[in-house]
Amino acid sequence: MRHTPRRSGIHAKASSILAALALLAPLLAAGCVELSLPSPSQTQLEAPQEQSTEDLAKDAEGFWSSGNYPQSELLYNRLLERDLGPDERLQAMSRLAQSAYNSRHFYQSKSALDRMVVADGTVLASWPWHEQYIRTLGALNRPDLLENHRAWLAAHTELPFDVRSRAVMAFAGIYVRNGDIARAIELLARTHSQAPDNKAKAAMEAEYAEQLRDLPEAQIQALVQLVGASGQASFPHALIQREAQRRTLTPHADAASPLLAQSSQTLSDRPGSLVPAGLGTVRVALLLPLTGRYAPTAAKVLRGAEVAQARLAAQGRTVEIRAINADAPDWREKLAALPPTFSVVGGPMLVEGFRDMLKGGVLASRAVFAFLPDLGEAQEGAQAWRFFTSPTDQMRALVDLTYDQLGIRSVAVLAPKTRYGQRMAEVFQAEAKAKGLRLAANEYYPPKDHPHWLHNVERLLKIPEAFHRNKNMPLPMPDFEAVFVPEDWTQSELLVSNFHFFEGQHLVFLGTELWSVALDNAKDIDDSYFQLAACPGAWWSEAPAAKALQAALAENSKDTADFWLALGHDFINFAALLNLPADWTPAQVNTRLQSVRGLEFSMAPISWDAEGRARQNLYLFSPRKGGKVLVDPEELRAAAAKAKNRRERRLSYSRQLQRDKKLSGPSGSLTKEPAE
Repeated sequence: MRHTPRRSGIHAKASSILAALALLAPLLAAGCVELSLPSPSQTQLEAPQEQSTEDLAKDAEGFWSSGNYPQSELLYNRLLERDLGPDERLQAMSRLAQSAYNSRHFYQSKSALDRMVVADGTVLASWPWHEQYIRTLGALNRPDLLENHRAWLAAHTELPFDVRSRAVMAFAGIYVRNGDIARAIELLARTHSQAPDNKAKAAMEAEYAEQLRDLPEAQIQALVQLVGASGQASFPHALIQREAQRRTLTPHADAASPLLAQSSQTLSDRPGSLVPAGLGTVRVALLLPLTGRYAPTAAKVLRGAEVAQARLAAQGRTVEIRAINADAPDWREKLAALPPTFSVVGGPMLVEGFRDMLKGGVLASRAVFAFLPDLGEAQEGAQAWRFFTSPTDQMRALVDLTYDQLGIRSVAVLAPKTRYGQRMAEVFQAEAKAKGLRLAANEYYPPKDHPHWLHNVERLLKIPEAFHRNKNMPLPMPDFEAVFVPEDWTQSELLVSNFHFFEGQHLVFLGTELWSVALDNAKDIDDSYFQLAACPGAWWSEAPAAKALQAALAENSKDTADFWLALGHDFINFAALLNLPADWTPAQVNTRLQSVRGLEFSMAPISWDAEGRARQNLYLFSPRKGGKVLVDPEELRAAAAKAKNRRERRLSYSRQLQRDKKLSGPSGSLTKEPAE
């Protein structure tokens, strides 16, 4: 029996739900496209033009009750333009959402659901709203919005467990239909283990058992193939086995299984019900510099790995981790001595160690996922794989923001004469060219010669020589709107200030992940020169999964989650889901990589293409006084346009002033300065 929270309970939680609404708002806005409703001439449906609100509501309800959804959609949309009470307005929005969905106007349906939350945040505590929202996002074929909503629900444990568990079952159904069976099983088992009591677990089990009865046989077969013949005392494995037995899809299943013989007994009442048995022990090696200069960083990676190991153990997954000190002279021998079942290696973190692995033939015997930005001479997806941010990931994020979301078509590069600066400049230019961005100018400056930087900026902006003789002359607008600056944060603060000397306040400045890392621990930032700026990053502490990692850390220590902890944590979860056999092949690795696309990352998510090449979808940040905030593309675009408009008005005024001076002589100006 479906459970709906009582209204008194909802109002008791109103403040917490409304606080959650504030965090959900960006997810509701993402991808929301308003589509105009078809006109009556297009739909051949007519509605009375002059009606009282009461009559319009009756007509809308009549069409709704009879299942005439196109007409009820039209009338409820009109009804919402009238003056309605809170309850009537909420009901009209709900029926508009369902009518639009049944009429296949999915964007209209999503818009109505979004409006419901704004009107009354307590709908977030009800399953019907989430049920319709998940169905709508699925119909829109927007996996990104589905993932955002799933992550949001997972983070907001103040919502009723009934709502969260039903949502998880809905997501699991989507994953199964898409062939992502492992993720569906893992998500169901994890949520079941988080139930507040046995009653809640039993309700989830009963609901999922009912859903299994409606699944097509092909999907049941796929589920059975993953869970195998074991796991009779765990969720959801036991229910899948029981449903398979009912359909006689597994004639060799044990008919005397305690679960099958006592179907009235819930899984939650049985010892070991949280153990998803049958998946076997996963063995992972971590090659980290546990001593020496990089030991503190390696310790964070290992700490994150231990947290993931403990969390998986609570879900019934056994992961054995063997940490090898990459700083020790005998690390090669220790790695070679590991049993073949340690098929996956995380690391190394240093280029030299990876080169040694390539030369020593280690890559042929272990599936190595390097914590490096690139694999050098090794072929990614054939000899080794990457589990780390690459320069291309960073540049792709910047170029996509610049071109797709800010509408900028021309950029410049100002880079230091360093190996890093030139490498990042090359990658940026390649990505910009592939996207269709025009590279209007590039300039390289000596990294330590601060006094000379002003001249480099001057050359980039093509400042006329005459400006040095007449500081009041109008400066031309540069033929680009954004500048890529591959420099660390401290140097960038000094460098970017030079643009303001030449009235470059309207330019958007694009930095690298070096900015993001520095801003994580910075305080009292002078952001006056960076109001129009963006930089990529793999760590955002406010992401739902990042908060969950911090909560797990807080249970046993005072550690603070960061990128390196997230790296270790996510890698162990990844290795457990990958679950490579000892006799793996590169082709098999690449095939399995396709099934981990739904892994819940606490850092920016990584996916792999069919050839095994990694791609990390990075966050984008803007520097602010308190550190950094997520970029709001629309806000940044509007601010850049406003700054450009101010610059053009000043330029127009300066030119008019010059003309007036020539006409009026030295007595003064005939033109008023434009208002800001």
